[in-house]
Amino acid sequence: MFFFILFLAGVALFYVFLYFPYTAGMACILSAARLISRGRVLLVIPFMLGGLYAWFRYSPPLDTVAAGREIRIHCVANDSPHELPSRRLMNEVTIQSAFDADRGDPLAFLNNREMSIISDNGLKRGLRYDLTVRPVGDKERRNPGSVQNDTLYAYLQEVNSAEPFGESPLIAWFKDRRDMLTQYLKGNFQGDSAALLASITTGERSAMSEELKDAFNATGLVHLLSISGTHFGLFSMLIFALFRFLIRYLPHRILQRITIYLTPSQIAALASLPFMLMYLFISGASIPAVRSFIMINVFLLGLLIGRKGFWLNSLLFAAFLICVWDPSAILTISFQLSFLAVFSIGYAFGEREQKPGKEGVSGLVTGYLKNSLILTLAASLGTAPLVAYYFHYFSVISPLANLLITPFIGLVLVALSLIAAFSYLFAGYYPFQPLVALATDISIKGVKVFASIPFADVRIPAFPPVLIILFYAGMMVYCLSGKKRYICVLFLASLIICSAFLVKGLVKGKDAISVTYLDVGQGDSAVVEAQGGMIMVIDTGRTGRELDAYLRYLGKRNIDVLLVTHADDDHAAGAPSVMRKFVVKEVWDNGLLIYPDEFLSKVTHRSLERGDATKAYGLDILILHPYEGFYTFADSEAATENNDSLVVKITGRNKSFLFTADVAEEAEEDLVHLGKWLKSDVLKVSHHGSRTSSSEDFLRIAAPEIAVISVGRDNSYGHPHRETIERLQGIRVYRTDQDGAVKITETPGGLAVKTYRDFPLERTRSAGGELRNIRRLFMEW
Repeated sequence: MFFFILFLAGVALFYVFLYFPYTAGMACILSAARLISRGRVLLVIPFMLGGLYAWFRYSPPLDTVAAGREIRIHCVANDSPHELPSRRLMNEVTIQSAFDADRGDPLAFLNNREMSIISDNGLKRGLRYDLTVRPVGDKERRNPGSVQNDTLYAYLQEVNSAEPFGESPLIAWFKDRRDMLTQYLKGNFQGDSAALLASITTGERSAMSEELKDAFNATGLVHLLSISGTHFGLFSMLIFALFRFLIRYLPHRILQRITIYLTPSQIAALASLPFMLMYLFISGASIPAVRSFIMINVFLLGLLIGRKGFWLNSLLFAAFLICVWDPSAILTISFQLSFLAVFSIGYAFGEREQKPGKEGVSGLVTGYLKNSLILTLAASLGTAPLVAYYFHYFSVISPLANLLITPFIGLVLVALSLIAAFSYLFAGYYPFQPLVALATDISIKGVKVFASIPFADVRIPAFPPVLIILFYAGMMVYCLSGKKRYICVLFLASLIICSAFLVKGLVKGKDAISVTYLDVGQGDSAVVEAQGGMIMVIDTGRTGRELDAYLRYLGKRNIDVLLVTHADDDHAAGAPSVMRKFVVKEVWDNGLLIYPDEFLSKVTHRSLERGDATKAYGLDILILHPYEGFYTFADSEAATENNDSLVVKITGRNKSFLFTADVAEEAEEDLVHLGKWLKSDVLKVSHHGSRTSSSEDFLRIAAPEIAVISVGRDNSYGHPHRETIERLQGIRVYRTDQDGAVKITETPGGLAVKTYRDFPLERTRSAGGELRNIRRLFMEW
């Protein structure tokens, strides 16, 4: 056990070293000195081995590839194509070599990297391709709450050649069967039913609706969507029980010969191993699946050798094997949540004093209810801080939902679907299809009913990372120290500090206005926060995903005002998604938008024009454009829509913020006549900094102290234009493509600016860089 703990500690310390080199180096020296002083010199070896192994396997962050620059790649298609919402297909490939398509310069930093190729017809898995591709611009969104994604994407331009790749026949067989089963489920079950069945059999979750994912999250049942202990545990139990049953009915002569060497339990355990391996490969071999596979097979091997392994040894062994396969797995959310849940459950049951239960049916029911309650509470509480940190919610309904829904899904749906799936894979026949469909529909309905209960989950505002470190460090020391009195006091103190901070975050409200201009790529979206926690959203970007993530980061589920400036996709296309996920009280627009039926059935809708003014939440909101008599001579529909954009001025106690959407020079000339009403302290630069916006006269009258340009990295329009940047000379300029999200807050001393670029931890080798990272551990946006 100590070998595994120290190896994992060494791996973790290496990644800490990347951000805190001096602290990690000191911790390494002190840990080694401690082990040596206690006469455990040999234990230093696995500790150092873990760090060295992680360093050897470490891959530095990818260099960027300029958008629009065509490259040639030799690659192997890793999977079959899956369909995107745009109806195009995407494949994941592994690049063997790459070079510039025009100049022929090698791009060595892409070798052995994975890339997602978007195409019309898709690529065939298992072939080696020579492709010409055009990389997509940097798709990373640098906002608080956004999950960072370093995946490389590219559009397929041309297939130069394709040839068979020498893939292992066994691996190819598993992948073919997995694809075949996934396609069968999509073709024979409806919508979310097909998506749920695919998630619990093949691990494919791409087709699942956001509504169903949110329902599983709210009820604390999201673990059922990831093939893990529940699925492997049940499958192992079924297959083990089946083999034991069959063994009893073997001819007496054969049974007598076999049991000379092995017991029936050992025979059943041995026969179950290949089926477990098969389920692992068909399920996609995710981290929770691998962890569950290892732990259950350690138990089965224990039966083979006549011993039952300790749960902690099995857990640590599983973590060790995963980190040997990929040390960076220790940084993933999946790894952390999976192992924390099992550790919490194992500790809860390991610490219980086992007492004989009551006999009879009532005793079985009581025992089941008690154990189920302890299991779900242990897993929920053990992972709650991490779930709150990453996903910003806590499921209140989770214990009850797990008590009632999980047994049905586990004992009925998973059992039926796995039996049917294996029958289909080997015999080409999917039995019990009506029963599987019925069980799936009941499961989905039950999850949605629980999710619809008021306050089923509580939104948790963001909090500094140091609280996570404090909580789990205290938890681990408490669990592994033997509950010494002073350790209990320290852990209790850390728990009180964390709880107090979270309660403070739930009840705090903002007094002064602050505006966060989100990084939504080539688009616009801003969030205004004011007195009493008021939230006003100005535009949503193309998808609404960045806005969704940021509002969840703030712990919000309501939007007081959603203001849509005009109908362009890069400003308004995310509105339907936002309306589905949040309670929106009012929608404001310029009166020129057309909405789908029932889109505004539950909200107050206001069409605004010049002169409309509102005073609320300590803010003065004034509409400056458009007005009924405004007419544009623009020569295109898009330009007309841009000039008809809502222009709104929001004033707090002393400072004002001007939002100009996409208005061009023609509308700006009309606005200039407003004179002092146009004067603002902060300007959201119009139309992403295009050449036809932000004229000299407009900037002279508005006279902003700060200007923010919402623009996409490597965009094809050349925004912001060089001439616009020149006209902004003398003004403090922030850009979402360079700075990420920009937050500007009104303070008694003026305007305080915070950018996301200065917010996350950065890899460093200097003492100054480490001090900045330490400060960031205590920061919240």
